[in-house]
Amino acid sequence: MKLFEVLPNNFFRLLTGSNKELYAEAGLLIYEQSQRDRFGIRYDVMRDLLQELIETQQELGLAYAPDDDELLDDEVRAPGGNTRTANRGSGSLRIGETGAQQITVEEAARMQANAMLRRFEALKWIDVEDRDQFQRYIVLPHYASRMLGLFMELCEARSVEYQRFAFTTFQILTGGEAERRPCFAVREALQITLQFRQELITLYNNMKHHMEQVVQKTSIQDVLDHHFDTYISQIVDKSYHRLKTSDHVSRYRHHILQKVQDWLLDRDLMEETITDGLQSDFYRSREEAEDDIRRSLLTIEEIYAGLDEVFYQIDVRHNQYLRASYDRARYLSQHQTGVAQQLGMLLEHLSQRAEALGLNADFDGENAEVKRLFRMLHIGQLSEGSLYIPRQRRQHHQPERHIVVDIPEEWKEQLHQTNLERMRRSITRKKVERFVLDKMGERDHMEMRELAPDTVEQLLLLTYVYLYGQDDSSAFRLRRNEERVIVRIGPYRFHNHTIVRAEGNAGRKAVMR
Repeated sequence: MKLFEVLPNNFFRLLTGSNKELYAEAGLLIYEQSQRDRFGIRYDVMRDLLQELIETQQELGLAYAPDDDELLDDEVRAPGGNTRTANRGSGSLRIGETGAQQITVEEAARMQANAMLRRFEALKWIDVEDRDQFQRYIVLPHYASRMLGLFMELCEARSVEYQRFAFTTFQILTGGEAERRPCFAVREALQITLQFRQELITLYNNMKHHMEQVVQKTSIQDVLDHHFDTYISQIVDKSYHRLKTSDHVSRYRHHILQKVQDWLLDRDLMEETITDGLQSDFYRSREEAEDDIRRSLLTIEEIYAGLDEVFYQIDVRHNQYLRASYDRARYLSQHQTGVAQQLGMLLEHLSQRAEALGLNADFDGENAEVKRLFRMLHIGQLSEGSLYIPRQRRQHHQPERHIVVDIPEEWKEQLHQTNLERMRRSITRKKVERFVLDKMGERDHMEMRELAPDTVEQLLLLTYVYLYGQDDSSAFRLRRNEERVIVRIGPYRFHNHTIVRAEGNAGRKAVMR
């Protein structure tokens, strides 16, 4: 199917006249209103919105001047029966004249809004339907809706979530829908993959466009404004940075390639996909289905396998923009510095000439003013800071001599004994178990009162009895009594629970002996 088999012949004529900017704004306004009134826009409502748009644009300096092929109302009846004429095809509308033909600005804007709607309808951008109670409604043809949607998208600086494409493709190829309708899953995965590639190509082309714009700037401030306000905000923050960091597709890329390869090699799955495509009336023959499905899978594989080259080219284009921006700013700075230097040299020359003339003649009147104007003082002062100090090589580091002092054997032995004594005083699981089993002897249980401490070390051991008594790997268990009897022995108070020998530790009796 060819393009103008879908679009009317004069479709783009709307955007070629002197009012193309106004018609573009009006088209986007119609599209926004169609998103709210999904089943049709009332004609009078849209006319009022366009009238408000025209009046607003006139305040901003954008006047509406009908083209030769635009027709306004031939006659507009004024209150009281007076007739006011709108010229046909002349590009002018008599507004504010005296007499019976005077037309107010508001009435002129309404006439222009009507003319714009008629032009939209004549060029097939909109369709007008007559419905119940003689109400007229505006509906958008499918091609106009898609075209205006594309214009709206171009006007918006939107953020692109690149990882969304890879994640959606992975979900489609591995989800439950791929098991129920495999052919549909392949076709949808192909469409999303093609959109992903198109977004990457768009990012690449946008970088080239911004690079061409920055090299045309004529001042350093324009270069900086374009770099930070335009390129950084629209390209880096909303696309490039996301692609290189959180939105990187490597997380799903390998899984997608593996799934596509498995799909191509699995004959049963391929037959199931072909059968689903024929049953869904996607294809007319088995050969057509097999060729299209295989081509779709190979396209997905080719796009994801070639992402490294695409990412590399995007990085190259980004670096080219940075280099172009830097070179342009440096060139402008040097050029402006050169002009400033030339002006300074000119002033200095004029000052010298004035001083030379002052040696031979007395200046008075206007000449005195000239001499005073161009007199410049040359001050040269020598200071330590103004002298050039050559760089000196850093001297090689010379570490201090390391002297090894032998530790006496008495110190080593003393340190060894100190460590042994510290280890003997330390409390371990075996030491706690030995403390309990020594008191228990050959019995299977005993009460906590028998472990009444006499020293601080025994008090610490008693504390660890509570701890290890809850551990299944200890040689004893702590069984709490329901009566919760508190024993007071000397300055110490504790609950009189029962200590039971753990199972499997009966053989320790012999060891204890």
